[in-house]
Amino acid sequence: MSLDVPDDIIKEVPRISQKPIIILCVLGLLLTPLSITSDAWLSANVDTDDFWGTTMEQNVYISLDSFMIEYCADDDCEIEENEKLGDLYQKCYDEVNEIDEDEWDDEDDDEISNEEIEEMCGPYNDLAKAGKTTETLLLMSVFILFTGLLITLSPISKKYQIMPYGFITASGSAILFSIFNWSSMLPEFTENLDWDNGPNRAILSGILIIIAGIIGIVRTRKSIKESNLSYEIMLSEE
Repeated sequence: MSLDVPDDIIKEVPRISQKPIIILCVLGLLLTPLSITSDAWLSANVDTDDFWGTTMEQNVYISLDSFMIEYCADDDCEIEENEKLGDLYQKCYDEVNEIDEDEWDDEDDDEISNEEIEEMCGPYNDLAKAGKTTETLLLMSVFILFTGLLITLSPISKKYQIMPYGFITASGSAILFSIFNWSSMLPEFTENLDWDNGPNRAILSGILIIIAGIIGIVRTRKSIKESNLSYEIMLSEE
């Protein structure tokens, strides 16, 4: 968005303080990769038992690309299983195809239908697709944010002062959209799981970046308005 300010006074438009905007954007940039690489986007406590004063827990964690099972004895925890979602889907697919025909209720079927395979193994595939899509959207959001920051720090921002903050705001909005899209792609069984630090970090990142963009837009508009007013006063005095 270009400024509605005469070319002869563009240089006189004071640039706003970018320190709070940069700080918020940097925080967002730190949180987004931490979100992508988080081992816990979804989690659940599967079982908790007490054996002679020792609390035994079994927890499940799902990231954007993996499925993990954690076993804990009091505060001593260890990951016993850690597999990629795509590998789990393929393993499930192979195991289902190896089941003998007499194990199925419908004896007239010569083979397991694709619908039956998807019913049993499809959730792994749905999780893998949701994770891959979300990772792509988050990386695109980071690219948009970098574009906005580069424009902010470049000479072109003297003429297009609002544009970079539009990119920054769009980046934060894209992050929030990626989380909404991820939740809509999740299979039905995940309704019983809790959102963990992965999506929560991404949501916080998106909010911080949107705030940064809005601050930039509001302050820049105010600066432009004051400059236009000064220009009008100068013309009236002449």
